[in-house]
Amino acid sequence: MTDSYQNISKADCTRISNKIRDDIYKPAFNFKTTVFLCGADITQKDKIRYKIAEALKWRFWADIIYPEDIFDELLYSSKTKDLLSLEGLLADSVDAIVLIPESPGSFAELGAFANDEQLRSKLICIVDKKYKKDKSFINQGPLRLVKKANQFGLIFIDPDEIDDEIDKLISSLRKMKKSSAKRGDKISLLQLENFLLPSIYLLEPVSKETLVNLVAAATEDKLNSFQTTTTALTILIKKKQIQLTVNGYKLTTLGLETFFAFQKTKSRIKRQDEIIEIDNLRLEILNLKYRKKKLKA
Repeated sequence: MTDSYQNISKADCTRISNKIRDDIYKPAFNFKTTVFLCGADITQKDKIRYKIAEALKWRFWADIIYPEDIFDELLYSSKTKDLLSLEGLLADSVDAIVLIPESPGSFAELGAFANDEQLRSKLICIVDKKYKKDKSFINQGPLRLVKKANQFGLIFIDPDEIDDEIDKLISSLRKMKKSSAKRGDKISLLQLENFLLPSIYLLEPVSKETLVNLVAAATEDKLNSFQTTTTALTILIKKKQIQLTVNGYKLTTLGLETFFAFQKTKSRIKRQDEIIEIDNLRLEILNLKYRKKKLKA
């Protein structure tokens, strides 16, 4: 593979990484409500989780993360990580964990999250209202813990009227966003895709070595940067958002759409400012590559 950016030093990679984080990634990350959405298989369109995901896309400015996109690949690619240790990333990476207990896997997730004191306050459970008065272990155990830790954390709905019921969830998400403690100063594994998309957009075609150096600076984790970059790139390829060419990684049309969708905000003026920042950074990188001009920062 030809590395079109082989002359970019690690020091310049750090500068570029910081610019992408501060000028592109961080404004969108801080603006959007980051939701970790758990429940039944997302391909099952009759389930509540699928209906909630679709409703949020149209009604709310959310960045939705699905556990199967992240954890399956991470667990498969690493012998040193397990599900419980990876769950600790949620405390710094999301505003809310929205969980619909409607499958064996989601019941296990409910138990794990409800019993984690750090994550319990971020948990919102959406339950079919027909089970509201059941004297079950779920109601008396984990759901009671969730409600005690978070007054907005338990919502009973009619699954056949999601369009009418979604406002209950949006209201809870807005209230939790106000007190959120998620971190935008360091890119976590859960948000690495949203960092790599603008990185590839600005540098394409770009080599894996360059992306690893960018990720090492963004995550402040040089030791695991190769593994985490490999994992995130694999996920993005599976999602058909990037492609590997003979010259390096490039965005697909879907990847470009995903990047700009993540960047989208309500403020037209703010959006224009962000586009200017992106264009300026792209120009700096072109000058670095072709004219050997130093980066401004």
